[in-house]
Amino acid sequence: MVKKYFPVVCFVCFLLVGCFPSNSSKRNVENALLIQPVLVTDLDMTALQDVHNFPESMRRIGVLLGYGYNDENFLSSVKEELRKVAGLVEEGGIVKIFVFPDDFKRGSSGRISLLPSIIEELNLEGLIIVGAPEGTHNSLEKINTNSEAGPFFPIFSLFPQDDILGMEANCDLVIEFISSAEDEAMLKEEIELNLQGVPELIGNAVKYMVSIPTGTETDFEKSIKSLFEHTRLLVGENWIVSQYVDPETGIRPRNHFLIENNQQNLELPDE
Repeated sequence: MVKKYFPVVCFVCFLLVGCFPSNSSKRNVENALLIQPVLVTDLDMTALQDVHNFPESMRRIGVLLGYGYNDENFLSSVKEELRKVAGLVEEGGIVKIFVFPDDFKRGSSGRISLLPSIIEELNLEGLIIVGAPEGTHNSLEKINTNSEAGPFFPIFSLFPQDDILGMEANCDLVIEFISSAEDEAMLKEEIELNLQGVPELIGNAVKYMVSIPTGTETDFEKSIKSLFEHTRLLVGENWIVSQYVDPETGIRPRNHFLIENNQQNLELPDE
């Protein structure tokens, strides 16, 4: 009888031993970290909205703010916009902002001629200029000459104050405002409305430049038709785009465009 039930007895003993953890397993349970699930609050969801997914880009882009776009309030708005779009270099992003004349000082005066050395020092691979000061086109010519043997170095100029022919010759895109104001009061309102939308325009320009493949400029065609489409996509639906026509010669430069705010989509901030 004992031999008959011996296998059954052994199996029951095996089960009983397996049900009682060893000292080692007890020790592991005692030292384990117990994680209690916690419900996500509305405040947590709001905080997550501030975490931005930046586009992966091989380009480090410079944004130069010139006269009319270099005061503290405007700079603060641009920084806020670019933090959302691609991040600032000093915060782990890809955009470096520099302001004229403060970041171009030699002694007491600002010199735009320092631009090529700044581009090289910061290892930038694209440039967006807002309100280009006088003489900028000369510096851009040097930058383009230095980058001829290397990858395509895109340059966008928004609302330049420099020689327009020089800017057209040295930039891939030149964009200016066109006015439809009929009197001084309307012009003032129009300027305020335009200025309100510039930080977002700069952000759009950065996003568009990020999307340009690093390589040759064949990826960014030079015909008027393709550049017109590039410009429309860049500025977005808040702006109406038209081709610039030289008032003296009637020539239509292939890379120079005018934008006018779309009143249906742009609104002045509340007082």
